[in-house]
Amino acid sequence: MQTIIVLCGGESSEHEVSLQSANSILNHIPKDKYQVIPVAINKTGQWVTGSPLIQNEQDPTNICLAPNLQPAVFEEGKLNGVKIDAIFPIIHGTYGEDGCLQGLLQMSHVAYVGPGVLGSAVGMDKDIMKRLLIPAGINCAQHFVIYRWQENRPTYEEVAQELGEILFVKPCNLGSSVGISKCHNQQEYDQALQFAFQYDNKLLVEGFIQGQEIEVAVLGNENPKASIPGEVIPGADFYSYDSKYIDSNATKTQIPAQLSSETTQKVQDIAIQSFRLLELAGLTRVDFFVEKNGKIWLNEVNTLPGFTSISMYPKLWEASGIPYPELIHQLIQLAIQRHQTEKELKRNRI
Repeated sequence: MQTIIVLCGGESSEHEVSLQSANSILNHIPKDKYQVIPVAINKTGQWVTGSPLIQNEQDPTNICLAPNLQPAVFEEGKLNGVKIDAIFPIIHGTYGEDGCLQGLLQMSHVAYVGPGVLGSAVGMDKDIMKRLLIPAGINCAQHFVIYRWQENRPTYEEVAQELGEILFVKPCNLGSSVGISKCHNQQEYDQALQFAFQYDNKLLVEGFIQGQEIEVAVLGNENPKASIPGEVIPGADFYSYDSKYIDSNATKTQIPAQLSSETTQKVQDIAIQSFRLLELAGLTRVDFFVEKNGKIWLNEVNTLPGFTSISMYPKLWEASGIPYPELIHQLIQLAIQRHQTEKELKRNRI
């Protein structure tokens, strides 16, 4: 039996979503294959461990500040002397899926689920992601990038002339639709910028694309495979944070998505192509818009997608023939395989 840490929480605005994902993983992980140690990073950055932590982070049984520090020591792949075979980091957002945590785990010499430092960083930054995908021939929505320090920011009219009258303003480095606004005029645009700058120093402004919202799950390392596509049908004005996690009954999902066999194959192929271009590993969810004329637009990649009871990533694989417990098992084994391969590199030898 292998020992696994499920690492959740984090300091980002997606903290609560992470706890939901972790609870779902703990409920579905094969108990005959894995001994699980839950560990959370609370909102003040403390590492806490112990069985009550997922339900009540305020009453931890131990504190794990960081690798090599007391009282709970995580060193060279061991927690308090117990060998850890892999870590399942289900921390969404800043410091969790942007490469920071992956670098820490890499230096701690432990296998972990999901992409490495580079893939996590470029997958998190929607601007950098597009800079890599567009030259490869993958359609991504035309956009403006606006920085906090920028003095002459484009006005609503200037942006609308290029992108259309309906605009979306979003932080470059967040997920779960946090900080996103839809705007139709200068006043809403100014409010959207102010709102999004609460979450990031770099914003993305995109035009509205009328089409089906399609999601594809990718699984694997060197030879990734794509799930059948699913469709998100938002009940709200757009697929916001509230419609995902607070009023989820307002949003419907359809698996498989109503797409032609040709379009289905195309979105699967683009999902795998993007996975490889961005140097990803383990898992990723790739989100698209598909217009009525069949044109496909890649919206974003999510390198640590949600694992809640309503999350699309596990639901897509369930519909593709991989039940939730088996999916968790495959992800952990992919992490261990990749770690073993990296250990053989000469750069890891003194």
